[in-house]
Amino acid sequence: MIRFLAFVLAVAHFSAIQGAKLKQIGQFAVPHAAFVTVVEDPHASSVKDKYHLFISSFSGVPLTTDHVYEVTKIGTKLGNLGATKVITATSSVTWPNEVSVVPQSVFHKNMVSVSGGFLVPLKTHGVIDLFDYSSAPPKGPYRITDNSADAAWFYHRVQWKDMNGDGRVDAVSCRAKKPVLFGREDGELVWFEQPASGALSSTWKTHVLAHGPDVFFEITSLPTSNGKMDCIITAGFFSKSLNVYWTTDPHGRWDDASKIKNRVINNHIKAVFDVNVVDLDKDGKLDLLVTSNDAKNAAMYAFEIPSDFRTGTFKEHVIATGFAPRASGIGKGAPGSPEVVYENDHHTSGKPMIILSGDDDGRAHLLKPRSTSHGDFRYSMETILDVGSGTVGKIAQKDVDGDGYPEVFIPAYDAGKVYVYTFKP
Repeated sequence: MIRFLAFVLAVAHFSAIQGAKLKQIGQFAVPHAAFVTVVEDPHASSVKDKYHLFISSFSGVPLTTDHVYEVTKIGTKLGNLGATKVITATSSVTWPNEVSVVPQSVFHKNMVSVSGGFLVPLKTHGVIDLFDYSSAPPKGPYRITDNSADAAWFYHRVQWKDMNGDGRVDAVSCRAKKPVLFGREDGELVWFEQPASGALSSTWKTHVLAHGPDVFFEITSLPTSNGKMDCIITAGFFSKSLNVYWTTDPHGRWDDASKIKNRVINNHIKAVFDVNVVDLDKDGKLDLLVTSNDAKNAAMYAFEIPSDFRTGTFKEHVIATGFAPRASGIGKGAPGSPEVVYENDHHTSGKPMIILSGDDDGRAHLLKPRSTSHGDFRYSMETILDVGSGTVGKIAQKDVDGDGYPEVFIPAYDAGKVYVYTFKP
């Protein structure tokens, strides 16, 4: 009976997924909208006041000013998105990339990080800045990277972990550099040590863990024959390699580079763009959701994580392929970053759907699993948004108004808009 009920629930969930549709509820203007992030205020008194939307905006024109914009209490704006008031959160970061939440445990404040810089003339000097978004506009920047260091490094993402066991949470990132005219690209997996005092008024010490990783990454915990172990999955864009790193320190510390080990998961899928760690097929085991990015025939993949990630085989599945930019040009590629989503936040027992940024293919895509079976990574794909030859940036999703259905925020860079969708019928 229990198995039968589980089967019935799985079939019902699958049927709901197949019928799930995203409908556009509005749009608002944001110049050069590139990355969007939904940030939660845990101290807010109501659901609709709880979430703020941050949008990174940059221009490839040298000497222009870039911005991070903010929409406060985005859940209150859904009824009239055309009238949305967008404020400047900061214009101090050159080429701002991902805005990431800083866990409350780090500073016991509402903080975000902004990672900056890119391989564009006069915009290669990347930084990591912190901002306190308890007020609008946010307070900051509180810069943790060293301005006097090699100005060629740029950053895309920050995550947080106590790397040396001192009880203070440190900032982890990957960084890259690529000379505009001559020379080879380089990448590093690094962490910045939170000081014992003056964390928001001083530079944090840099520790290099490894050479090679360069853009996006994910800190997670994966299985071994001796139990779970903390590790870092890195997506190498320039190195064209998907890797996993871990420490052999008996206390799980990462402060001795000689104890850092790594292995290549895959180095045959072109430029590795982004990686998520999620149970895609709902078999109780985590998988890697990975995108490559290229000028032709790039793809999205799933890798099944073995029982021991250090020695086992990561089984590869191609989820979708054939991605390419709509217009030619230096640096153009597709697709971008994926985002796992459920139609209803209260029913997450079945397989998730995937929202995919097409990047320079000018589209946003929704992928639905084709079956309820474990080990089946087949998906159907439909286009949500098509902006032509323009670029669709990094997508975010969250139920920001408390109705049980997530809203989806899609930035269209060339159109200068953020499109908002919902799964609510």
